Amino acid sequence: MRARFENLWDSFRTSFWFVPTIMSLMAILLAFGTNQLDSMLITSDHSLTWFSTTAHAARSTLSSVAGATIALAGVVFSITILSLSIASSQYGSRLVRNVMGASIADLVIGQYVGTSLYCMLVLQNVREAHGDSPAFTPQVGTAVGLILGLISMGMLIWFIHHVATAIQAPTIITEVSRDLEEAINRLFPERMQEEAQNKADVEQPEDLKRQTFKEILSGVGKNNVTVPSEQEGYIEGIDGGSLISLATELNGVVELLCKPGDYITKERLLARVWFQDPTETEEEREEQATSVTNTIHRVIIIGSRRTPRQDVSYAALELVEIAVRALSPGINDPFTAMNCVDRLGGAMGRFVERARPAQIQRDSESVPRVLVTSADDFAEVLTCSFGMIREYGASSTAVALKMLEALSGIASHASRPEDLKVIREEAEALQNAFEDHHTIQADRNKFQRALHHLKEILEPGLPSK
Repeated sequence: MRARFENLWDSFRTSFWFVPTIMSLMAILLAFGTNQLDSMLITSDHSLTWFSTTAHAARSTLSSVAGATIALAGVVFSITILSLSIASSQYGSRLVRNVMGASIADLVIGQYVGTSLYCMLVLQNVREAHGDSPAFTPQVGTAVGLILGLISMGMLIWFIHHVATAIQAPTIITEVSRDLEEAINRLFPERMQEEAQNKADVEQPEDLKRQTFKEILSGVGKNNVTVPSEQEGYIEGIDGGSLISLATELNGVVELLCKPGDYITKERLLARVWFQDPTETEEEREEQATSVTNTIHRVIIIGSRRTPRQDVSYAALELVEIAVRALSPGINDPFTAMNCVDRLGGAMGRFVERARPAQIQRDSESVPRVLVTSADDFAEVLTCSFGMIREYGASSTAVALKMLEALSGIASHASRPEDLKVIREEAEALQNAFEDHHTIQADRNKFQRALHHLKEILEPGLPSK
């Protein structure tokens, strides 16, 4: 269940409680360790004079550090909520996930909460001589508490600097574009040259290469189990390895009818599982169908929101959202939109070089096991992202020229005729939108020169209309 664990890790990584909880547990262990070390030093009659202290001084020091750090934790939490509010209103609520994932607030809050907890645990061990009870002053524990307090002061300065830069548009755009690049590298790892080399190294028989969905399904019998969704939401991830294992176990084929990022309503079909029916009784058939349905529901993760873990389109749309908001009349910030177009152009230039994953997924023996009926491809992502920016940015000469520049950069990396065709269609749509908004001849001349440069890149690889 790798996909489910990865999805769970993403939710932990973007939460504010995970890191503070871990650091609090570490503080408890550290307090226990220093207490044991102080006990050993007392029984061994070894004195560390260079940081020795009295019980009264240790109590005052630990109390001050504990109180100051827990108060600073409240200040950091307030600043964090304020920065998230600014990011949400300026760039969109969906970008809060990125801000939280890149924030050091959880680390700083964990440091403050852990330091305060450590000091309180060490403080309870401070004892003065009373009757037959000997005095106990945690020398090492007090020194470590003081060091943690000094580190906390330095982290406050680091946090203020981080917040001042984290809510700036270039920083957020950089983090979002990194998500897009990671999604491309994760979902489309092979370049076209590498895929061709791999196919040359492991040559498949010609009959396997020419297999179609219909031919594959006709070879596994007419028995099938349709799996509808039991809940409503977005598909956050699909565990492809588990689907192949299920199909191998049944000696059949899984026909996947959805993809990450799709919005699923109740009773919509998620998959159809085809297999030879080895069972004899109706009860066994029902039990097998229930087992298959439960397995499909486990490996297809449905949640309340889209994530970029297996969804390249959503990672691109996060950049698009920043650009579209920047182009709104209330903000009117074309420079931020141009920055987003630059990042999109760079990512799409890398995307267009990648080989598309096979729609027929096979097991280790090259037997077809999973049929992927739909998946993200270059054409869908390019049209979705540049199309939305074109709708709101065609009225800006600077943004339109930047889009042509980005399309030229993407075209220089493209080699498949269908990809070049999509780039040309997007450029023509941008030209029509630009001419509808602009009547000044100087602006039109600039646009035509940029468009001519793009066509010079496109035409050698394009089929004739």
